[in-house]
Formats: sequence, C-alpha cells, structure tokens
Amino acid sequence: MPATVSDLLASPRLGLELLTPPATPVRPATPGLTAPLLWSHSSDLDDPSPFLEPGQLLLTTGRQFSPSYDYGSYVARLGAAGVVALGFGTEVVRTTPPALVEACERLGLPLVEVPYATPFIAVSRFIADRLAAEAREQLEWTLDAQDALSRAASSSGGLAAVVDRASVVLGSGVGVFDADGGVVEQSGGLGTTPSAREFARQRVAELLARGQRAHDGGARGGTNWSVRTLGRAGRLLGAVFVEREQPFSAADESVLSMLSALAGLSFEHAEDQRIGLRSILEQFLRLLRDGRVASVRRGLASLPMGLPREPVTVIAVNLAEVRSGIRDSLERLAARSPRRLFVAGDGGQLLVLCDSSSLEGVVRLLSSSQLRAGRSDPGAWNQIESAITQSLRALDSAPAGRLLSFEQLVAENVFGLLASSQVADIARSRLRTQLDSEAGRRRLREAAVWLRHNGSWEPAARELGMHRHSLKARVAELSAQLALPLDTFQGRAELWVLLAAADLVPSAQHGSARSSAADPGPS
Repeated sequence: MPATVSDLLASPRLGLELLTPPATPVRPATPGLTAPLLWSHSSDLDDPSPFLEPGQLLLTTGRQFSPSYDYGSYVARLGAAGVVALGFGTEVVRTTPPALVEACERLGLPLVEVPYATPFIAVSRFIADRLAAEAREQLEWTLDAQDALSRAASSSGGLAAVVDRASVVLGSGVGVFDADGGVVEQSGGLGTTPSAREFARQRVAELLARGQRAHDGGARGGTNWSVRTLGRAGRLLGAVFVEREQPFSAADESVLSMLSALAGLSFEHAEDQRIGLRSILEQFLRLLRDGRVASVRRGLASLPMGLPREPVTVIAVNLAEVRSGIRDSLERLAARSPRRLFVAGDGGQLLVLCDSSSLEGVVRLLSSSQLRAGRSDPGAWNQIESAITQSLRALDSAPAGRLLSFEQLVAENVFGLLASSQVADIARSRLRTQLDSEAGRRRLREAAVWLRHNGSWEPAARELGMHRHSLKARVAELSAQLALPLDTFQGRAELWVLLAAADLVPSAQHGSARSSAADPGPS
C-alpha cells in the first residue's frame, strides 16, 4: 500500500508531529491521515494549487506567509486541489503559525510539523520508497497470477481451469460468453441473483452487437464490473465478464487482458474444430440412421457435441436458406453444457436432433431468425429415420419465416402431406403414361377440373371451354388408360389422391379435395 500521513508520523527517523488535534471519541479521525499519499510536492507559493494533483502531500517553509496572511483562503485552495495533508518545515523561516493550525483544524486538513533536522527530500523519499515497493509487489503479483493462468491453460482442464484460476486470483466472479451471448464457462458465483445474471447478459449482448473490439466497465449496486470482447472486429468470438466488490487496479486489468487472450485462443481453436467436424458429423448422422446409436455416442465422447435423450425431436432447415451465422449459432449451442444437441448436414438440409432440454433454445433461435423449418414428432432412437422424414415433409410445406411441425402439417392439410411424401413417387409412377406426353398431361388437368367441380360435367366443361360430351370422352379415355373406374366414388377418390400427390392440384384446391372425393357428384 502507498504511504499515509499516519505512516509518516510513525517513522522515528522523520520525527514528524501532528499539529491538528488527534482523533477522539467525540471527534473522528481526519480522513487525510489514512488516505494514500501518491506523491509529495514542496512550494512556498501563495497559490500552488495549479501545480498540484489530488493525493499529494504539500511541504512548505512558510516564506509566503505575512503577519496579515489569509490562512483560511490558503488552506481552502489546497483542499480544493485535493491535497491530502500539509507539512510545515519549522525554523527555516519561522515556527508554525498558530493561525495556520487553526485554519487546518477548521477545514479538516491534517497539518504536520517537519523539524528543522528533517529535510523535505527525506519525506519525499519515504513516500517514493513505499510507492516503489508497492509497484514491485504489484508486478510480482501480476507475474504470479499470469503464470497461474498459463499453467491452468496448459492443464487438462482447459478453459474451465483458466476461468476457475482467474476467479481465485482476482477474487471475483468470472464468466466467459460465446458469440451468441451464451455462458460457456463461469466461476466464483458470477451473477448470484437473477438480476445480476441478466445485467451481465445485457452488457455482453450490447458489446457483441457492436461487432467491434470493445471494453467497458463500471459500478452497480456496490459491485464493480468489467467486460471485454474476444476476437477481432467483424468476427467476435465472445466476451469475458468479471465482477467483484473492490475496484479493478492496473494489475487486475493486466490479468484480465491475459484471461481474455487465453479465452480468445480457446475460442479460435473451438471454431476451427467446429468447422472441421462438420464432415465427421455427417458420417455420424448416417450411422444414427442405420441404428448405430451406441457407436455414435462413443465417438462423440471426446467431441464438443452430444446426443439428445429420448424422446428425440428432429428439426430440418434448408441449408440454402440458412445464413452461416445461424448454423454457427446452432453448432455453438450444441457445444454448450449439457451438450444434448446434435447438428449435422444431410445433403441440402441441416438436421438438428434435440430433446426437451435443448428444444426450446433451438426453436427460439430459429424463430428469432425468421427461418423456415420443419419439426418432427418426438420419438425413440429406433424411429429416427421416420422422424427425419417427418421433419423434411414439414419443411417442404412450411411457409416463409415459420417453423411447421409434422403434427400441424397433418392437421392442416393431409393432401399437402401426400405431395411431400413417398406417395408422390408412387403417384408419378402410376401416372407415368400420361405425364410423358402433352396430351396425357392435358387430360390430367381436365380431370382435375372435373373432380374439383364434384364430377359435374356442365360447370367443368364451361371452365375448360369445351362441350360436356367432349369432356366425357376425355375422362372415359383417361379412365381406360389408367384402369380406374371413374364412374365410381373409389375411382374418383383414387385419381384425386394421385393428382394431389403428383402436385398436379394447386395447394389452394387441396381443401376441396375432401369434398370431391367424398361426393363423386352426378354422372
């Protein structure tokens, strides 16, 4: 610690004497006696305040004082300049003026008498030696703290060990956040209350939103905090947030700089690893679809991603519609504890396998990104292929900016589901003879119009611009070629399903398909 006036008075070598009254039960100790002395300055000017800085001890021999001198104004100027105490060198010119003692006592400025045998330089050297000793202590502490962080970084504990060690060294709560503002590591009781946790998240989110390297700090409710971003401008990797009761010194800031550097290196490594794992995770997905869940679980044991627990929900998005940042965010979410989220590419789609612990976070991320997505029903691992198919079918029918579940798809539009399932392949195969020629495709379109009119010849022919007998002949020809009895309910219903599954009926007309199939209409 820097020297104080009390330390100067306690030094026999200096022989200083306090002239203002000492502390009593009625009169508390003057704060200046224990305030740190940042330096000393000697001056006999009438107004030395322009040359002073807060935290100094002013030494004077009193040459400027006259019999009618205004000591009150002099002491007031020193107090306004932030002087901690005044030292009077006696017997150089005169003894200490009683009026100066009274002014210092009245205005609360400690006044010490420096004997003639004690040079001012001895007082200054005492203060300087204390400052130098403190600087050495701070340097040694800083080097020891940085060495402790380095050893933690090289241990098997990785970033978690670094954060734990930094928390102990700084005596503070420490949190490391990723680029999405999610907590990756924390220690030391960071954010022990909901409001404190929310405050930390908000400060981190604000700095990350700027997209620039930034450093901020302040005090809140008796707690001092500091936050630094990690990475470079345009590619921020996360942030470090620390808080404690005591303010952060320059030595603390140097340790925070090293913590930030080590966390940044850890994130850089994690980002490279995450990108490099994508092709491996695609292979793991194939194994999952083959039912080799246990093998994949063993393979993921040493990787920053895990498998969800049953029941498993699959969410599918089109990679062509996914901004790179969204995929990065999903993969980072999968790397967070408890690591029960699996993200992998599958051709043109990105599949996200999650359970109840991770589903909400995935849905929230996709919803905030206004991303079109399909969601399966939850199921067991032995039903994963079916769940993937459900998610893809739901994705096919999902409108822009909406996550559509398979359950919603079935409830809202069964015929839309048919057009997105394996039935479509069967339908196109069944209608192949018609689809291969323009005349056949025309007959199918005419039949769709006829069925949409509930099998009524007159309105269908009117819409098609042809005579009803010509339409009857075309439908009869189609009936023969497809071997479908279109004069029956079953035949007409089957044709409508085939047309819907082959995507030959506009989606807006799917709703009327129910009535078309249910009511064949007049012959």
